[in-house]
Amino acid sequence: MSRTLRLPILVALLAAGLGALWWERARPRGEASAPRRRVVLVTVDTLRADALGLAGQKLPTTPFLDELLGRGQRFTRAVTPVPRTTPALASLLTGAYPHATKVRSLVDPLAPHVVSVTELFRARGFRTRAVVANHVLRPQRGLGRGFEAYDYSSHAPDAFETTRNALARVQGIPQHEAVFLWVHYIDPHVPYSPPVDLARGFDPGYEGPYATNFGGRPGGTGEHAFPPDLPKRLAIYRNPLPERVNEHVRRLYFADVRHTDDAIRALLEGLEAAGGPWTVVFSADHGESLGEQGYYWEHGDYVYDSTIRVPLGFVFPEGDPLRRPAAIDDWVSLVDVAPTLIELFDLPVPVDLAYPIEGRSLVPLLRGERLPERPVFAESEHCYFPEEVKRRVDFDVAGRFRAVLLGDWKLIWTPGQEPDREYELYDLAGDPQETRNLWRADHPEAARLRAHLEGWLRGLDDSTAEPDPRDVALLRSLGYVE
Repeated sequence: MSRTLRLPILVALLAAGLGALWWERARPRGEASAPRRRVVLVTVDTLRADALGLAGQKLPTTPFLDELLGRGQRFTRAVTPVPRTTPALASLLTGAYPHATKVRSLVDPLAPHVVSVTELFRARGFRTRAVVANHVLRPQRGLGRGFEAYDYSSHAPDAFETTRNALARVQGIPQHEAVFLWVHYIDPHVPYSPPVDLARGFDPGYEGPYATNFGGRPGGTGEHAFPPDLPKRLAIYRNPLPERVNEHVRRLYFADVRHTDDAIRALLEGLEAAGGPWTVVFSADHGESLGEQGYYWEHGDYVYDSTIRVPLGFVFPEGDPLRRPAAIDDWVSLVDVAPTLIELFDLPVPVDLAYPIEGRSLVPLLRGERLPERPVFAESEHCYFPEEVKRRVDFDVAGRFRAVLLGDWKLIWTPGQEPDREYELYDLAGDPQETRNLWRADHPEAARLRAHLEGWLRGLDDSTAEPDPRDVALLRSLGYVE
């Protein structure tokens, strides 16, 4: 597949199903339709889709979220467009893939002309608040655009501190006012440092290395996020630990998920007490590889399901006609969240957008209707350790791994690779761990998936800006630049 293949914007818009959205000029601040006057978007950093009990996890990771999402509609096949925090959340808030947002790495700012759904909520009369725990999400990234208050923390606060900060931000807002609140938790990210009782409870009797903590101090970054005796590069790409120790580290990750679940329970109980009802949108920015494909405690370098599959659910309050329990199996993407919120809350959208919103509204699926089958796409992020990443050849933006998912099948393309190693094809129904590459040029699914991927890439802009020197220093502190 040539890297020059691209898709015209108009075709992309039509293929994405945006004809179902109502485009209109931005209108003055107004009233939201009852009962959808308050909405909270809860996102969790580094949360695998299969970390939830509802998704089959046997450890007691998410008792509250299982109960909450069991009352709503959850999507069992949700994908992030890129498994790295800043670009993934930029896509979630805008409905656009990274080639349109221009957020192609941890430190890229949202393009000035790209509209965030938060700006639309504010134009509709909502009070807008955000509390984000990931220290990478600095205001200069542009994701705070449209928020009246954007709380960014430089020290990766504990989940309960994040909850307290979020509740403080809505305290005092009169109950008659509409609110859009975004809360982003970071706790499942390395270092895995759950409360001691959870660490021991998730692996009772374990007395080996990293008994209660894997990594440096809680909230540590870069090399400080990994144990002093296991540098970041070694831990991720050349993991030397015995399998029993690796299994324990996985359990520490899941214990961190449980700690976050407890904090989200406190958040939603506090919001209801402060004045509801609230519509809840729940998701993650990306997953986490826990050893799949020989890749440990990290995300971003590949597009395997361990890092691109995420949970996604909508829970509506009592009395809302969309309130019903359902598990929806269609492929969806984080780029679909913003178009869905636009329709749910009747948000005003400018008619003269200069970029494609490739997401589509999921409201028909929330109503129990069907939507035409369509593929979803993902790409890897900037590669900070190129000599360690398998298969990849070119390390510019155009050389990133790309994936397309449709039906039970997934195709991964490695630009510049030798013809016999250029593609990977996986039957996700029969091989969910992606251990058997079934690619051959005459495979019945090969031509269809390749055509979708080529169509999506045709006409896209892979240019990227040079990072700000201050962000280079940040990347160095995070251990991504040596």
